[in-house]
Amino acid sequence: MSIQVHTNNSLKPGRLLIAEDIVSYKKKTHRLEFFLNFIFITLEYLFYLISFLFLFYFKVIPDYDNINFENWLSSLLQIPVIGEYVLLLTVIFSIYTGFLYQRGMFKWNRDIKIVEDTIIACKAAAFSFLIALGLFFFLKTSIIYSRILILSLALLMVACFLLTRMIRIGAIRALRNTKYYCKNVLIIGAGRVGEQIRNNLISNKISSSRFIGFLDDYKNGDQVLGKISHIEELVQKYKIHEMYITIPSERGMINKLITNVRKYDVQIKIIPEMFELVTSSVSFDHAFDYPCIEIVRTPLRGINLFMKRSADFILSAIGIVLISPLLVIIALAIKLDSKGPILIKQKRIGKNGAPFYMLKFRSMVENAEQLKASLVEKNEAVGPVFKIKNDPRITRIGRFIRKYSLDELPQLFNVLFGQMSLVGPRPPLPNEVEQYSDYQWRRFDVRPGITGLWQVSGRSDLPFDEWVKLDIYYIERWSLSLEFKIILKTIPVVLKGEGAY
Repeated sequence: MSIQVHTNNSLKPGRLLIAEDIVSYKKKTHRLEFFLNFIFITLEYLFYLISFLFLFYFKVIPDYDNINFENWLSSLLQIPVIGEYVLLLTVIFSIYTGFLYQRGMFKWNRDIKIVEDTIIACKAAAFSFLIALGLFFFLKTSIIYSRILILSLALLMVACFLLTRMIRIGAIRALRNTKYYCKNVLIIGAGRVGEQIRNNLISNKISSSRFIGFLDDYKNGDQVLGKISHIEELVQKYKIHEMYITIPSERGMINKLITNVRKYDVQIKIIPEMFELVTSSVSFDHAFDYPCIEIVRTPLRGINLFMKRSADFILSAIGIVLISPLLVIIALAIKLDSKGPILIKQKRIGKNGAPFYMLKFRSMVENAEQLKASLVEKNEAVGPVFKIKNDPRITRIGRFIRKYSLDELPQLFNVLFGQMSLVGPRPPLPNEVEQYSDYQWRRFDVRPGITGLWQVSGRSDLPFDEWVKLDIYYIERWSLSLEFKIILKTIPVVLKGEGAY
C-alpha cells in the first residue's frame, strides 16, 4: 500500500526550519521564565508564612505554658486557637493573592515599578485583612485575634512583597548579562518614534528585553541592520521575540511584512498613527463592522470619577470643620490689615470651559484690578498668565497668606459644591483662556484643583508651558496612586513656601 504525501508549497523548507528554530529557542526561554517565576512566588509566600510564624511565636504562644520546644510541631498543633489563626491566614492569603493576580503582579514579563507596585501591595493587604476580619466578625467566632499580630503581619507582608521584587530585579539584571536569557527586540523604522522606543529599551535596566537594531528602507547607520525585505533572515539570525512597527502609514509594506512574519512565533506591536494623542487614553471598540480606537480624554471616568468626587466631598467637608478656627483668624487679620472685603470671588474657567466663581481670601489692595493695567509691562511670566514676584498690590497679610497658600483655603467650599477638586489643574482667568492654543485647552478635560502636579514641581517658578505639560501628564495618566502622591508632596511644598508669589 502506497501513501501519498501532500506538501504545502506556500511554506518553503527554509522557512519551516526558521519557524522550528525560533519556537525551540523561545520554548527554552519560556521554561526558564516559568521556573524562575515559580521560585520567586514560592519564596514570596514562604516569607509571608515565616512572618506569620514569627509573630505567632512572640504574640500567641507565650499565653500557653504547655509548649514543649523539643517537640514544637505537635505542641503547636495542641494550641486551641491554632485552627482559627490558620483559617484566618488562609482567607487573607486567598483574597490577597486574587487581588495581586488581577493586577498582574505575578507576571514575569511585566515591568517592575517599585513605588507603584508597593502601593498595589498595600491596597491588597488592607483589602484582604479588612474583608477577612469582617467575614469572621459576621460569623461571630468566639476567638479574639491579636490586633498587634494582625497589624504587624500586614506590614510585614508588604515588606516581603517589596523584598521579593528587589530580588527579582537583581535576578533579571544578572540574566541580562548572560547568553542564556534575553528577549531580542527588532524595531521597524528608524525615525523619531523608533529611536524613542530604542532609548527606552536601552535605559530600562530591569527589563529582559534587548534592542537588536532597526530595519529601514530609507536610513543607514550602525544600528540599521538592513531593509525591511530582510526581515525573515534577521528574525532567524537574532531569534527575535518582539517587533515594534513604527511606520503604520506604509500600509502595503506593513501588510506584506506582517504576512511574512506572522508564521513565526514573534510578538508584533504596531505604534498607531497620532500616537501622541492616544498614548494613554484610548478605548478599543467597534464602529459598525470595523474595529476602531476611540480617543478618551482621561482615565478619570466611570468608577474612578465617582471615587474621586466622593473623596473630594468627604475630605473637603472634614477640612472645613477642622480648619474653621484658622479661617476665622485669617479673616480677622485681613479685615484689620487693609480696607476691602475679606473674600473675593474671581470668575474662573473650569471643566469643559464652564465658568464659575472661585473663592479666595483677599491678598491684594481693594483696587488691585484697576492697578493691573499699569503693571502689565512688569509681567515676569511667559505665556497667557500674569505674575510679578514683588507685586506692589499685595498687602502685608496678603504676602504671608500667599507664601503658605492660606489664601486658597476658601476653595474647599468650591470643592464641596463640585466646582473644583482637591487635585487638578489650576483654574485660569477668562482673559488668559482666550489666548490658549488647542493643546493648552486640554487643561479643561477635568475639574480644576486646589493643588496639582505643577504646584508640587516648582509652583510659580515654572514657565507656563511646563505647567501645561505637567497638567496634561496628570490628566492622561490619572490614577489613585498619582493623586495620593500629589497630596503628600503638597504638604512640604506649602510649609516651605517655595515658589509662591
